[in-house]
Amino acid sequence: MVDVVMPKMGESITEGTILEWKKKIGDSISKDETLLEISTDKVDSEIPSPASGTIIEIIAQINETIPVGDIIARIGNADEQLDTSLKESPKSEPTSKPEIKQTEATTPDPIQTSEAIISQKRFYSPLVKSIAKKEGISQEELDSLSGSGKNGRVNKQDILSYLNNKTETVQTDKIEPDLVQKPQIIKPMSDTVETMSRMRKKIADHMVQSVHTSPHVHTTVEADVTNLVNIRSEYNESFKNRSGVSLTYTPMILDACIRTIQGFPLMNASLDGDNIIHHRNINMGVAVALPDDNLIVPVIHSSEEKNFLGLARSTADLANRARENKLSPDEIFGSTFTVTNPGVFGGLFGMGIINQPNVGILAVGSFQKRPVVKETEYGDTIVIRHMVYLTLSYDHRIIDGSYGTKFLSLLVENLQNYNDDKIKS
Repeated sequence: MVDVVMPKMGESITEGTILEWKKKIGDSISKDETLLEISTDKVDSEIPSPASGTIIEIIAQINETIPVGDIIARIGNADEQLDTSLKESPKSEPTSKPEIKQTEATTPDPIQTSEAIISQKRFYSPLVKSIAKKEGISQEELDSLSGSGKNGRVNKQDILSYLNNKTETVQTDKIEPDLVQKPQIIKPMSDTVETMSRMRKKIADHMVQSVHTSPHVHTTVEADVTNLVNIRSEYNESFKNRSGVSLTYTPMILDACIRTIQGFPLMNASLDGDNIIHHRNINMGVAVALPDDNLIVPVIHSSEEKNFLGLARSTADLANRARENKLSPDEIFGSTFTVTNPGVFGGLFGMGIINQPNVGILAVGSFQKRPVVKETEYGDTIVIRHMVYLTLSYDHRIIDGSYGTKFLSLLVENLQNYNDDKIKS
């Protein structure tokens, strides 16, 4: 018999959540065939079977969060197969009324618990219980509903259909019989309830924690990026033919950021209690918008060691695999500074929330053509230039306004004087 344990998917990963079992008890499986899908933070991963054989026990259930190293299933020979009546779903509905200890002060409201709810008779999800409470449905009324889910479980659609039918009945009963010519059914206009996705919950928790942890300061500067626009226009085709990736502004901005951070190393630090940790490498986090409107921040580790081509290829590769949900857990951890780009969606500028445990995040606005006053040897003149707003959000616990503003000033200088030699070579 082989124990299947929750695998360690990365250096800082301590637990995983079961998303889906690809096999059930009694099924045969080959070594390295996909057994289940798990979630660790923002990444979902398919887990291969460690051995060939028959699934004889499934211990961890869908949506359970299990520590790394804990046993989640067992694989053996067919003659070792266990009794499947309970093993396949150890947390299914109880066949008898569970013992309930009543206390007036300490018994929690079952609707407020985050785990699955079991009433005196049946299992109800937190969403179903929440709808029932909001609509004033008693426990007895809820227990009387027919369910279309597995094992007769009442799901969201069942309770919403019941509410619609209940409202129609009430509306019809209120009409005097002698005045009725045609029954008129009035359907209620009500808000819908949607449970946050697992990823959205993690993003929300991460953002709240960051705002609670770091006193945010925001400083905005304007940069003339006409030089970057001209470089991309001139070298895009040849760069793509030579390297296999498109020439975008992102690696140029990252390259300028890396060189700027090297002059302001505190921007690459982090805090651990009262200790300031100075990181040796610049692990650049790059925010990527996903097709489902969520956000993920893959990391270019040791970005200061890469040339421009390496940055361009890393940026394109991480962004593509992020959108295809193919990142490994290690690729979204360990950033020391982050760049986000609301400008690609038309945002003029943005004020990002620090990606903990970073102490700084740069938000890049959209490139805009604007009339700008320039000094020349013949006096001031108005010219059309490509301009962008850059906003730095930084942790005021260790970075003051002067340091943050000087960082931005050097970044502007590096962008405006960006050298195209590294792109030509």
